[in-house]
Amino acid sequence: MTERLTRRALLGGALVGLTAMRTWARDVGRRPGMRRLIANENPYGPSPAARAAAVQAVQNGWRYAVREVSGLKADIAALEGVDPDQVMVCAGSTEALRVAALAVAGRGGRVVAASPTFFFLPDYARKLGCDVVEVPLDDTMTHDLDAMAAAVNPATRLVYVCNPNNPTGTQLDSDRLNAFIAAVGPRTPVLVDEAYLDLNPDWRALTAVARVRAGDAVIVTRTFSKLHGMAGLRVGYAVGPAELIQRLEALRVSQMSYPGVLAAAASLQDEEFLAFSRAQIREGREITTAAFDELGLSYVPSHGNFVFFDTGGSPRAFAAGMRERGILTGMPSAAYPSWSRVSMGRVEDMQAFASAAGDYFRPAG
Repeated sequence: MTERLTRRALLGGALVGLTAMRTWARDVGRRPGMRRLIANENPYGPSPAARAAAVQAVQNGWRYAVREVSGLKADIAALEGVDPDQVMVCAGSTEALRVAALAVAGRGGRVVAASPTFFFLPDYARKLGCDVVEVPLDDTMTHDLDAMAAAVNPATRLVYVCNPNNPTGTQLDSDRLNAFIAAVGPRTPVLVDEAYLDLNPDWRALTAVARVRAGDAVIVTRTFSKLHGMAGLRVGYAVGPAELIQRLEALRVSQMSYPGVLAAAASLQDEEFLAFSRAQIREGREITTAAFDELGLSYVPSHGNFVFFDTGGSPRAFAAGMRERGILTGMPSAAYPSWSRVSMGRVEDMQAFASAAGDYFRPAG
């Protein structure tokens, strides 16, 4: 879809990502009451069970969540088929991403990542003085695993794979990804960010945790922010070999929220809500892509709670047009200058977005 990018363009992509995040934070803070289709949040959560657990936990909010974190680790270990010492519970998966960059890549190491992708780990690695090598996506806007493997050299300390990828929503074939991990892992650890994978009901068959169980040098991160709708409660986790998890634990920067930990434990058991959440997100995507089909707009079939699409012009102008219609959306990417991302809100939010997009792309007169 695009030509190979120059190093300058790739660096520009990182700067665009940072600028977009700052714009998002400013707009969300200053524009209450608008439909928030910009941050990949899930407005259907937390689940009823998680809310009840959090409310009850507030009564004991004077406690540190020590025993409770151990309990959540045990629950996650059972879910993932690993030992508790192979699990790190953290303040959202973003903490695990940054701690991994610090613990594994260190200061001045080499990190290989795709471009564009979720920028938290590559950006933090740059701040640590790491050499971040960004490999363009392939023609389907999917990670180019062959090119990423070729970019690994003796100086590489970490390889980052976001699957499904943010912002494009593409998902790697699990057999290909597992083969990539098995081939690259002996040379350098691979971190697989699976923030959106459990939106797929078959995620257990797709997760790279299978390579952790096989003994490979791989860290898998997951979050309660998306499917579970707990972005504001800040709970996530990492799964990996005990030695790597121990290195991450040694450099963690947070203590867990007591209500957040208990809410996460309750949410893991609330299968009815998780199925509901998946179904609502899928329906929102279908409404959105049907609108794009009607408008003749190109988009990438998404495995996340967002859709990446071609505005055919300026994403910033599109975002401004949506703001005028009461909707916050739009995350630009230097790699795809006319493309934008819309997050899935409630079904009625996506119906409103479809109508607003129709007004924008088919102006009256």
